[in-house]
Parts: sequence; structure tokens; C-alpha cells
Amino acid sequence: MEGADMGRKSDDSWENFIGEMYSRYFDRLMVIACSYTHDRTKAEDLVQDAFLKAILSYRQGGSFLSWACRVIRNSFLDNYRKEARFPEEDIDGKTDIPAQEDLLADYIKGEDRRRLAAMISALPMKYRDVMIQSVYLEKTDAELANLYETSEANVRQMKSRAKKMLVAMKEEEDEAEDR
Repeated sequence: MEGADMGRKSDDSWENFIGEMYSRYFDRLMVIACSYTHDRTKAEDLVQDAFLKAILSYRQGGSFLSWACRVIRNSFLDNYRKEARFPEEDIDGKTDIPAQEDLLADYIKGEDRRRLAAMISALPMKYRDVMIQSVYLEKTDAELANLYETSEANVRQMKSRAKKMLVAMKEEEDEAEDR
């Protein structure tokens, strides 16, 4: 899918190619986007915007899904920074903060996976990214170390800390259910 090869496709085959790629990766990209935005509409917008950027900037030699996830993350961070400078305020003058819901329910099958996805989305950004890449995209520690330009030991440490946070969240959730 090298940039030069992309230009040789006819308009119809190019549209079919993009449609096939979008269908193939949409659900997985929505999981990533929902974990960042906590809002289905914003996640859909993020996926549409980032998918186009990803497909136009992708260079052969790596995983398209990994590249698209990186583009989604960067687009989310760019949008977050813009919104932080110019927050939208509602009629009461309070900043609208979406409730933490399990927006991934439609995209992840099984109650345990939904709960896990909700808890992962509540982690701090650096741990969330590593866990999403590890759990949903099934990246190895070596691949994550390469992606984040760090050591495998650091990746394992981040995953360990994230898992401890997830266990603590689960325990708090279980205690709340027992009350």
C-alpha cells in the first residue's frame, strides 16, 4: 500500500479499497476511540477523521492497524489540547463533562470484556495506551517497547502498574456491589 502504488488505482477501485479497509478496521478503531473520548459520537468523528489521515499517510512495512491507532491517539490529543484552550460551555456556564459510561459495550463481546474495557478507559493515558495495545491489539512487549521507544522492562513495569490499578478498581467495584 505504498503511496506511489495508491496513486495508480482507478477512482472506483480506490473507493472500494477505502471502503473495505474502513469496514475491516472500524470496530477495533472504535474501541480505541471510545476509550479516549468516552462519547460515541466523538469517537465516531475521531475514527472517521483519523482513518482518512492514517490511510493517506500509511507507508508499507508496518501494521496499518497500529498506524491507525497512533493517528487516532494523536488526533485525540490534538483535539483535547484545542478544547482545553477553548472550552465549550453550556447555558449554566459549566463545562460539559460526559459521564463515564461503558460506551464500548457494542464493540466488545462479553460482560467481563466490557467491564475490563470500562476500567481500562479510566486508567491514566500512558497506562491506558499500553493496555489497549496489549489487550485488544495483542501487541508483544517487544512491539510495545519499539512503538513507545522504551525498554521491554519499562513496558512490563507499566503493564504491571496498570494491572494493579485495574485490580484495585475491580475490588472497589465488588465492594460497592456488596453494600
